[in-house]
Amino acid sequence: MKDDIQAVKNSLFEIVDHISRRTESLEIRFGVVSYRDHPPQDRSYVTRVFDFTENIKRVHKLISSLKPSEGGDTPEAVADGLFDARTKLSWERDSYKVLLLVGDAPPHGTKYNSIGDDYFPDGCPKGYDPIDEVQQFRKDYGSTMFIFICGCNPLVEESFRNIASSVEDGKYYSLLEAHELPEAIMQILEGVSDLIEADRRVLSYYEANDGVFDMGEAASKLSLELRELKTSLSRLLELGRITRWPKGKPLSTSQTDLFVELGEVPNNIIAGKAFNFHIQVKNPSATVGGIRVIASLVSSDGVSEVINEYHEISPRSDRKLELSLIPMTDTKGKANLRVEVFYGSRSIATKIYNTRVY
Repeated sequence: MKDDIQAVKNSLFEIVDHISRRTESLEIRFGVVSYRDHPPQDRSYVTRVFDFTENIKRVHKLISSLKPSEGGDTPEAVADGLFDARTKLSWERDSYKVLLLVGDAPPHGTKYNSIGDDYFPDGCPKGYDPIDEVQQFRKDYGSTMFIFICGCNPLVEESFRNIASSVEDGKYYSLLEAHELPEAIMQILEGVSDLIEADRRVLSYYEANDGVFDMGEAASKLSLELRELKTSLSRLLELGRITRWPKGKPLSTSQTDLFVELGEVPNNIIAGKAFNFHIQVKNPSATVGGIRVIASLVSSDGVSEVINEYHEISPRSDRKLELSLIPMTDTKGKANLRVEVFYGSRSIATKIYNTRVY
């Protein structure tokens, strides 16, 4: 691993700078878990854990301090490294997570290698298993965890590939030369940053349509495969960016016969003090209707939003919405209050009221 460590060390700043430029406004943290082997094969350590940090110089120093061991049997404590990565690093649930395993020796156990010099042919002496660990990563963090395995020589090809394929969307990279590792890491992080940007577009579409849209139509408009859209929505749910799975596309107002009647606004309103405003909404259809009410105050000081609320209207109902509007402005005198009601992305009612702010 000496050449691989040196290659990553030499390219680390370039990798971080490149990804930071591609994925703006994101906080990027790196953590490292190094592993060797169990005694008596290696008497210094099994693993060392360096928790996540934004300090790239510190990460560079940590990687520079890593020194591969030689001697003993061929397999290494891969399972222990994965276990400690899962249990001892401070993963954040509401973040995108990348697990990257890099190694040039297979895990212990005949399940993972047929090498005759394995000192632990029954597997990790602590009972950990690499496949169990990556599968637990997936269970713990779902689609917000991206799992990549890099094998640095043909010796680990089969075992590392099996570890990667044991989880959905796990990826395996076969590297024959040390200089290929930084490029592989770059490709991995670029792929993740592309997915993050796709999630941002999906979130924007979701919010613009109040979470009510046809999945096929949305995928087409976003230039995504339907599976990609569903995976993105799953990630957004797991990250807490959205609170529910999208509902089906709303019917048009002509199909639902949705009727909206806006109430009245007082001739005089007081800055910072709430006043009541009502909207009568009739929904004679058998389908739930969802409307968004946006009210803005227009004065000589500019435009300020007074309210932006979403309301579901039950099927076959005639409902009176009682809203509490609070005009927040320092400007006194004449003003206009604009109230607009949206059904999906379509405006179905709007009215401008003349009033005076005191």
